[in-house]
Amino acid sequence: MSKSRVRNHALYFLGVASYVVSLIPFVKVDALRALVLVPIIAYTLPVMEYVQPRAMSLKLGYKDIVLIIPALLPYVFMKPNIYILLPASLLVLTFLLYFTKLTMWGNVVGTAFEASLSMVWGTFVNNPLFLTPSLYWLLYVFNGAVYVEYKIPFRKLDKRVVQVSWLISLPLMLFIGMRAPLLFLTLVEPTIRYLKPGEKLKSPKEIKELGRKGSKKDMAFLAILAISYFVSVSLLR
Repeated sequence: MSKSRVRNHALYFLGVASYVVSLIPFVKVDALRALVLVPIIAYTLPVMEYVQPRAMSLKLGYKDIVLIIPALLPYVFMKPNIYILLPASLLVLTFLLYFTKLTMWGNVVGTAFEASLSMVWGTFVNNPLFLTPSLYWLLYVFNGAVYVEYKIPFRKLDKRVVQVSWLISLPLMLFIGMRAPLLFLTLVEPTIRYLKPGEKLKSPKEIKELGRKGSKKDMAFLAILAISYFVSVSLLR
């Protein structure tokens, strides 16, 4: 892997944030497994960064597979469960979209796949309460990826796609969070942002600033998600 290559900070941020989501609400988590997962993720994220452009061009080679295998080995020892099906399906769909040259949607679903790893990691650390925050995170990240693709000047994506995507996701999130209504606080800012996405960026030079602002909003969403779910679980105990 070349040291001179520009880092994909968004990929690393999303990976670390998804790890945090897998631990929410931070109770009844296997602390030892959570610690073991740290070096696994520390290896996985650079591999994902390295392999991503090759996956987009469908040019994965033998050496790439060799790099991927160690990242998958720890999960062989997990008990099979239904929650792994969603991340697996998103990964397959990502490759199908790249194969059919629908690169933009491949990027969107690929981003959602990384967010969905919180479900795999939540299972790995034996977190019995990971599902609700993981689904909230997955739907939020998916819509965020659609929003970013819309804002990019050279993407031919109508703002109505962003709005419709959120209008479909919002009822799902309200339903998922019915037993922990404090989670609804996480939906305020995204609802405003995605229903009123504004105009496209005027120049590709503005993409970096869009990413910087988006990261701050993502951190705010994550903080509200963690606090509101922790409080909700504590009140229900």
